[in-house]
Amino acid sequence: MLYIIGTPIGNLKDITIRAKETLEKVDVVLAEDTRVTRKLLDSFDIKKEIIRFDEHADEAKFREVENLIKDRDVAFVSDAGTPNISDPGFRLVARFKEQVEIIPIPGVSAITTLASVADIPMDKFIFMGFPPAKRKRKKFFEEVFNSKYPVVLYESTHRIKKTLSELKELEDFECVIGRELTKKFETIYYGKISEIKVEEKGEFVLIIKR
Repeated sequence: MLYIIGTPIGNLKDITIRAKETLEKVDVVLAEDTRVTRKLLDSFDIKKEIIRFDEHADEAKFREVENLIKDRDVAFVSDAGTPNISDPGFRLVARFKEQVEIIPIPGVSAITTLASVADIPMDKFIFMGFPPAKRKRKKFFEEVFNSKYPVVLYESTHRIKKTLSELKELEDFECVIGRELTKKFETIYYGKISEIKVEEKGEFVLIIKR
């Protein structure tokens, strides 16, 4: 079997019982970054073979995985959160969905974590991931502006202020911003972009109100 496992985005106590039990019983763990996953497994005293499998996996890597799943149970985890949500995963599923039973083990997602404390209805929203680093940024933000529903974005430490500035050029949006969700310095900001003074440190999730 191939298990796609959601893991904590910061606070290790957020791991589910099912995720922990699955990681304990599988034979091999495929990981976006073996160092990150080794640290996670060590924290729960789980000893497993870990093999790197990231978004740049080539044909040789796929053949390696194909040999593994013939007679072993395999798990896949991204660095944090739920695979396939702005993380690797879909190519693995697309390649092996006809060859092996694929089982999702749900877990934490930064999207739903912030949505749960949004001060607006989140029964409908659009998730757009990370804004492009360079090309097509203008078009990207125009799509945010034209959306009929709240828009959820991810952003990094190095680009958060630039992104907020470019959004403000279109409109001084009301928003909810989560910084370092579930971690020691978790901060949640509410208000207009012009009113929010974010600390440029950590990972960010933004909900743009529409």
